[in-house]
Amino acid sequence: MQINSQFENRPWPPASVLPLFILLFLAAPPDFAEAWHLKSPAPTVQGDPTRQPDVQSIDGLIKAFYECISFAEGKSPDWDRFRPLFASAASPCIRMAADSVMVMDREGFIAFFGGRIRKGTLKSFVENEIGRTAEVYGNLAQVFSTYEKRMNLDDPGKPIRGINGFQLFFRNGRWWISSVAWQDEIPDRPIPQKYLKRE
Repeated sequence: MQINSQFENRPWPPASVLPLFILLFLAAPPDFAEAWHLKSPAPTVQGDPTRQPDVQSIDGLIKAFYECISFAEGKSPDWDRFRPLFASAASPCIRMAADSVMVMDREGFIAFFGGRIRKGTLKSFVENEIGRTAEVYGNLAQVFSTYEKRMNLDDPGKPIRGINGFQLFFRNGRWWISSVAWQDEIPDRPIPQKYLKRE
């Protein structure tokens, strides 16, 4: 399997030093995660009441995600609305394919998507949710959101289905996307019926 990532040329620490990394993480001060987040803040929706529904519920967050990346020909995705959905500019966005994995962060995804638009290979795009399953515990949620997407809407063709896997958390009165990974439907492995229903 091919893995494309901005980190792919860096050697992974050998197994002999992994316990040290774990100990260092456990020994970190309680405010370590908070300090990291403050160094890489996501744009805020607090000053824009029109965007509050985007983050007050899981439904709102998922709906906003799909609306942000969909656009008609001659238009563009709404990146100003898209960015505040994520916990950080470094939030992972991972594209799975049959024989490769493309690892990006939020800004890398925007650059990748925008690059296809600038090259003219993506003239219009719409992605809608057609099914969802979710597991929620406390302030954590894992969501499988099944999608149907069309690219270059003026061109005939069958829509493509797939699954977005979201990891979400609730903090400061709102939901955040901590990561998203997605994969289009595999021809010889259709999406199970349980993921085509709405819970």
